[in-house]
Parts: sequence; structure tokens; C-alpha cells
Amino acid sequence: MYLITRPLAKLANTDSAFAEAGLSASVIALQQTQELPAGIARLQDLLKAHPDAIVIVTSTAAAAPLAAHLAGDIVSQPLIAVGQSTANILTQAGLNPVVPDNENSEGVLALPLLNDCANRHILLLKGKGGRTTIPQQLTLRGARLNEVVVYERVPLIPPVFSRTCHWTQLAGIIVTSSEQAQALLKQFNTQPLTGVKWLTVSERIAQQLHQQGIRQTYVCPKASNEALITWIQQNWE
Repeated sequence: MYLITRPLAKLANTDSAFAEAGLSASVIALQQTQELPAGIARLQDLLKAHPDAIVIVTSTAAAAPLAAHLAGDIVSQPLIAVGQSTANILTQAGLNPVVPDNENSEGVLALPLLNDCANRHILLLKGKGGRTTIPQQLTLRGARLNEVVVYERVPLIPPVFSRTCHWTQLAGIIVTSSEQAQALLKQFNTQPLTGVKWLTVSERIAQQLHQQGIRQTYVCPKASNEALITWIQQNWE
């Protein structure tokens, strides 16, 4: 059995995808996201004030309020989605985002659109906390950056499982963000988890796990259910 960490909103979809692929898995939600109305209102004001700004959407949780409340406010602004799942939410709202080949912060920063962004207004839609790579690098490039916090992560205690998890029978653990990895290690006894192989979606997360005593780490380049299932079928089954 595999254990997969996902936000609560993705739990059912991920469970169904792995079941349909014939993979025994339990999906665990350690966090849920909550929209922040003040951040959404601030985003609306910034979109009106800077119609030529580049808008970067860092996650599906950041895309959801934009698609639900403010899709009509995106007039001519270039739109970047960090990942295909994030892009899908925006596309369904009638928007046309650019997606980097490498679906992470480094991939975003490598886009030609951001090569020369000195004095360019950029709106970075994100959750509370999170990585600092994008804002740091864009600031160094001279961008006029506004970080807009539109959601926050709230711990689920106890966590929610899609089905019963047999800890002693785990064949592998799949984590798609460093926040989820740390939440898993914090809530459960670390010792039995360190002896299991882990699949992550970046070398950065793999290195963090190494530092916490986890030696068997592997990297899938994308975080979608389809990509994870294909990787597991080709490498672990």
C-alpha cells in the first residue's frame, strides 16, 4: 500500500485515480486551505491599478479564488501558472495561463517572460508562508513585486484518510510539497517512516528528507495524479 499526502480538496480525486490505476493506496489530508477575503479584495484592487502586471499563480489553492471571483478582472495581464493542475483551474474560468516545463519555482523563474522584468509590476498569488525563491529572485531582478496572500493552510487534527492505512505494510510514501512532508513527520512517529521509500516532486524536497534521516528518496518531475501513477507503475511496480 502507498500513502499519499494531498490537501483535503484533492483527497477524493486522488484516491479514485490510484484505485482506477489498480494501485493500493490511502490518501491522507493533513491540511485544508481557507480563502482570505482581505487578500482577495487586495488582489482585485491591484489588478485594476496595474492592468499590465504579470500575474503568477503558485498553486491550485491560489488559483481557486482568482477563478471564482476575479477571472473577469484579468484583462490583458500575462498569466503564469506553477503547474498544470493550477493551469487547468484557470483555463476552466476562461483564462489562458503559461505553464513552465519544470512545474516549480525554478521553472517559473526560467520563463522568457521574466528574464527582463526590471520595473515591471508583478502580482504573486500565494498562501501564507511558503517558499521565498520566486519573490527573492524577482526582487533581485528589479521587479515591482506585490505578494498577495489569498489563502492559508489549516492543520487537520486528526487527519483525514481516504481509506484505512496499514502502517506496517507501506510500500512507499508520496509527498508533493515540503509542507505536507513536514506535517506528516510531525504528526506521526518518524521512526517507522524513515525506513520506507519516499517519492517527491523536486530535488529540494528530497534533500530536506535526507536531512531528516530518510535515505530512500526518488523524484517524479510533476505532481499530477497521472504523472505520479505513471512513475510508480514504471519504477516501483
